[in-house]
Parts: sequence; structure tokens; C-alpha cells
Amino acid sequence: MKNMKRILVSLLLVVCLLGTCLTASAEAPQYKKMKIAWATNQISEAFIKMQSFFNSELGPKLNIEFMYSEALSDAGALISFIENAYINGCDGIVVDLANFIDQGAPVANDFGMFYVGISSADAKENVDVPSYISVTGASAAGYGNSYAKAIQAAVGDGEEHAIMILSGAAPYGATSFIEGTAGSLRALQDVYGLTYDKDISAMATSSTQVEATNDKGVKITVVPGMGDLTATVSPLLQTGEYDVVVGTTDIYSNLSVSVSEVEKATGKNIKFISRNVFSDTISTAMNGTDSTGNPVVDAIVCQGTYEHIASVVLLRNCFDGYVDQMRGEGRCSRVSGQDPLVIVSAEEYNALSGEGMPYSFVPMEDIIAMTNLVNPDVTWETISNYGASLTTEAIIEKLVK
Repeated sequence: MKNMKRILVSLLLVVCLLGTCLTASAEAPQYKKMKIAWATNQISEAFIKMQSFFNSELGPKLNIEFMYSEALSDAGALISFIENAYINGCDGIVVDLANFIDQGAPVANDFGMFYVGISSADAKENVDVPSYISVTGASAAGYGNSYAKAIQAAVGDGEEHAIMILSGAAPYGATSFIEGTAGSLRALQDVYGLTYDKDISAMATSSTQVEATNDKGVKITVVPGMGDLTATVSPLLQTGEYDVVVGTTDIYSNLSVSVSEVEKATGKNIKFISRNVFSDTISTAMNGTDSTGNPVVDAIVCQGTYEHIASVVLLRNCFDGYVDQMRGEGRCSRVSGQDPLVIVSAEEYNALSGEGMPYSFVPMEDIIAMTNLVNPDVTWETISNYGASLTTEAIIEKLVK
């Protein structure tokens, strides 16, 4: 009964947030000064963009100072950074190193720092450590859902297609790649009403090229591998069999030329689905046409950044005395939040990448409204449900004027 009440309250708060019925005009209260350390495994363009938003907007608004790591590659480097964060007066730490999030929790706990990890998988170890507040990040299942939507948009036209799915790092146990591949296979199953001869999970994690043979005779091939796939994929494309290519990683950067050459040689449109972020390169591709007069890229699956905001809000609330509402029942919570965005047209891409869009598509007043000093009833479920509401359609409806 208690859990049901919490869920209902969280859902009501999310409805209010989306409808902008914010309490106290969502004005920032007098937050106590706190300091958050941020551990990362790469200094990417997306990281620099986040850093800029944190330092210039979010930090001043929530009275938070941030300390950032260099690119960390192993658990030893992470533990050293946690120790350094404690020495530098940090009250909490966010760890964006998926393979090592559980190892850092007891170290942070020993230093009395609140701890949040970012990963597509839930915590497996040290979940009951008191300072281990939450794991944020789009779930593996979320990646599967997003790829299913992209596949349905590309092949749900009633036409026959031959599909190549590039499974990326799935054979190495990378959960987002596994679910992206499995989600694509399940979507094709639904679109064509087919039954596979092999197990979907086995095909998704295969370390060698595998044919997803089925009772409808639909040509589906799963190809693993990361990095430059040209040598592997180009010969398959040159057979002229495939007219849909699906990438669980950024395949546009190294396969766009190969796809374009085959389209010119055969006069056949090849539908292109890639995992990308907003960039000038992808903007040009989404708005461009190929030699057949069709879009260069037909759909992208775009990992969101809501987990960054969610992590900071969780720590802000813990520092303000609401630890129990940010953790689960006797363990760290799982704030899966936003599924990767599915963008299937130039119109959608241009709307989401337009000027004036707030970071992660979350207005500052909504961030403030998720802090417990403004809304004492906010729980980790509230924060997670808000993220889940951030679909392409909902964002455009709310934020595009």
C-alpha cells in the first residue's frame, strides 16, 4: 500500500511537471552550497557540452560546484579520483564508467560521500551500501524499444526488404548493443509475423556473422564488430541484396561512402539506421538526399543525456536530507529514465536540434521542481518517470513553438 501511494504521488508530480503546474513558481530556494565530483571514461564533445551547462547554468542555479576527472580507464584510477574528490571537499560523486560503477560505491561510502553510477545495466554488487544512492541511464531494454521503433518506421511499409543488422559490441557483453540488436530482431518478427529458426539472444550475441533464417524467407543478417567495418560490410552491400542497414553503433561515419557507392551502382535505395548524437555531420545527412532521391539517413537512435540531470538532482536531494526518497527499498534505486530518442525525419531532427532547446530537453524550472526543497514528495520514481516521458513526440509538442 505504501509503495502504491508513492507511485501515485510520483506519477501525479510527473503529470504536473509536464503540464507546468509547478509549485512555488519553480523558483530556486536557497540551496546550501555543495560540491559534486564527476568521473568519466572519455572527454567527448558530449561531455564538454554537459560540462559547460553544469558550470554556467545548472551549478549556479542549484548552488553546486563541480569537479571533473580526466578520462579514467580502470577501477584503480576511479578509486584514486574518489579519494581526491574527498580531499577536495566533495559531498557526492557521479561515476560514468559503466564497467566499474559498483566498485566505487564502498569507497565513496567510507568517505561519507553520496554515490550515483551511470550505466545501461542495474547495479549488481554493493547495492545495499548506504551511500550508493542510484544507478541512472537508459536501460538495455530501452535501447531495444528504441531500435524496434526505428525498424518499424523503416520497414513497416508493407514492402519486402533485406536487412543487415550490425550488432557492434554485443558479442562482448555490451548490454545496449545486445538489446539494440535483439530489439531490431523482435521488431522484424512483429512486422513480418515471422518465426526465427534460432534463438534471438544467441543471434544478437554471436561473434560471427549469422543468418537470421525464418519461416517467411525474409533476408536478415547479423554482422558483429566495432571500428572500421568497411572491409566486412562493403562486400555484403555490393551483392545488391540488402536495402536496409541497421547499426547499433555509429555506422554512418565509416559506411556512408560504401552505401552511397552501392546506391549509385545499383540505382537502389538503401535505408540507413544509425546510432548517433546531434552534430553538423548528422544534420547534413538527415537533411540531405542520396542518388536515388531518398534521405541519406532514414533514422537515428540518439542516446539522451537526461541521466546527467537525474544524477545531479538525486545528489542535490540527498544532500538536502531526502536520502530515503532517492534510494530504493533497502538498496540503491534504478532511475532508467529516458529511452534513446528515435528520430525518423529531417523535420523531427531539425525541431530537436533547433536553437533555444534546453539541455537534455528539460527546462530549468522542471529541474528545480524535481528538487525536494521545492517539492518534498519527489522520489526517485518521480525523476525516473519524468525521463521516461521525454520521447521525440512529447518533446516537440511541449518545447517547439
